[in-house]
Order: sequence, then structure tokens, then C-alpha cells
Amino acid sequence: MNVPADRPLVEVILNRSYASRREVIEAIGDVMLASAAVTPPYVEGMLRKEEQASTIVTEEVALPHGTYDVKHAVLRNAIVIVPIPDGVEWMPGKQVRLAIGFAGAGDAEHLRMLAAVARVLSDEQTVTRLKGATESHELADLLAELTT
Repeated sequence: MNVPADRPLVEVILNRSYASRREVIEAIGDVMLASAAVTPPYVEGMLRKEEQASTIVTEEVALPHGTYDVKHAVLRNAIVIVPIPDGVEWMPGKQVRLAIGFAGAGDAEHLRMLAAVARVLSDEQTVTRLKGATESHELADLLAELTT
């Protein structure tokens, strides 16, 4: 996790199972905190955001991120990708098999990162591959797309 501060953090959490969406979001937050991309209020904002409205954006894909009031807690851009091959119940009756947590340092960066994630998610074959990924090489294309 030694990424220069001027480059976005892009990390992957592989081969873990989760009992709840909260566990997934906390794992994402732990990676962001450990890399000094965010401060603790951002993780709290991610959990609060999910309580306000689900961040599921497409079939089995969620994009957890913080609430507007914690944008000051983002120190640098960060994306944390979490394939969950067995899925986790995100809300009643809705399973998530891919979570992509992100934090943008400023409104423009937040939108730029969201656009990059949207480009990746627009390719259904890529999304299917990502949902079942168990090795980092399976994510190489996505990581390249998100960091350019």
C-alpha cells in the first residue's frame, strides 16, 4: 500500500467473505485509512450514506462512498475494489458481488473518478469477470482504466 501521495490509491481486496454490507464498507474504509487517503469521518460518512440510500448502481454492483458533508475528510483520490464471488446481502432481497468504494479529493476529482468507474461498469463482460475475480491479474485492465 505504499502509493505516492500524488497518485490515486487503487487497491483490491481479494478472497474474503463478508456477513454484511457494513463489513464490506468497513474493509474498504480500513484500506483507505491505512493508506492515508481519508480520515475517519469519511468512513463514518460511507456508512451513513448507505443508511440513507443504497449505493447499488447496477445488478450486483455497489459504489460505496461518503456523504457530501465529509468530503473534507478525503486527503487524496482512492478506489478500493472488492470482488465478492459468493455475494453479500446489501439490502433485503438484493445481493452485491462487486463493491467499488471511492473517495475523490474535491468535487471535480469525485466526478472524474465516478466517470472512470462508469466507463468500466458499462462493459457487461468486464463486470461479470470482476464479480468473480479471485486473483489480482484478473483486475489488471480495470486498474489501468481507473488510473488513467
